[in-house]
Amino acid sequence: MSRLRSSYLAALIASGLVAGCGGDGGNEPPPADMTTAVSKSSTGSGDAQNGTVGQPLGAPLQVVVTVGGQPSSGVTVAWSTTAAGGSMTPPSGPTNTDGVASSTWSLGTAAGAQSASATVAGAAGSPVTFTASAAAGPAATIDKAGGDGQSGETNTQLALPLQARVTDQFGNGAAGVGVDWSATGAAVSAPTVATDAGGISQTSITLGGTAGPITIVAESNGLAGSPLSFSATAVEPAPIPASVDVTVRNDNFLSERNGTLNPAVDTVQVGGTVTWTWAASATNPHDVTSSGSPTFTSSATTAQPFVHGPITFPTAGTYIYYCTQHGVGAPTPGGMWGRIVVR
Repeated sequence: MSRLRSSYLAALIASGLVAGCGGDGGNEPPPADMTTAVSKSSTGSGDAQNGTVGQPLGAPLQVVVTVGGQPSSGVTVAWSTTAAGGSMTPPSGPTNTDGVASSTWSLGTAAGAQSASATVAGAAGSPVTFTASAAAGPAATIDKAGGDGQSGETNTQLALPLQARVTDQFGNGAAGVGVDWSATGAAVSAPTVATDAGGISQTSITLGGTAGPITIVAESNGLAGSPLSFSATAVEPAPIPASVDVTVRNDNFLSERNGTLNPAVDTVQVGGTVTWTWAASATNPHDVTSSGSPTFTSSATTAQPFVHGPITFPTAGTYIYYCTQHGVGAPTPGGMWGRIVVR
């Protein structure tokens, strides 16, 4: 019996060894994929939020870290933002038991698009980028933005509008803020003008019939710098000429009579003429294109030497013109344009 038992055990051992070592190994499981990866959390990543400059966003940013496709705890995630004045709280930290790490994003001080990122060293998908849109904060300050110190003839409109800019505490333009305009010795085009997307409120000024200094005031209650005081000067009109000359330069029209440019402002008698002469330095192509109504004969687009005119103006009115090569229409502050007043 002892001998039979020994033979039986030997057979079993031999059978086990064959089963363990034999064959092509096709039944063994493949090695596990232990790749570390990071991605935005599917349950709420905090991406693409809207907020206010200098303030924390309403929801935290979140990422999930996995190893071999499974959530991994204790993995360090570093948070950062390139926006000036922005911050992440905390700037780094470990993932929790669900593989999730989060940080609160306080936006930078410049309005507009901003970005932040989450970085995991050596992980696939790293860094993960987040975006946000920052709106300007509450209106804080009002300043002059343009049009101060002009002069013009009595009973005429100043060449450029007066502009005031309203900003938040960081200098971003604040939209939709009402600015009250008033003038002594002149008239404003509108008594209250709300700021545009860039924080600009503007009004046109028509001078009164008396020569002398003019004061224009822009006011918005509760803002630092309010009220703003602009100055202008009304002068007696010179005798209306029968003809005027305008020089076409590389980036402006220049009135030879009074030195105004962009806009070049001239006054001519009914039936008088205007002549535009391309300057020798005007190497770029230019044109004189009538805009709006009333209208006059426009020129072709050409380089110097060229003279457009004399063009006769038989009817009273205000004629606007611009160069299509260096402007987007008129009136365009900063563009190449001019105005002819016929009376």
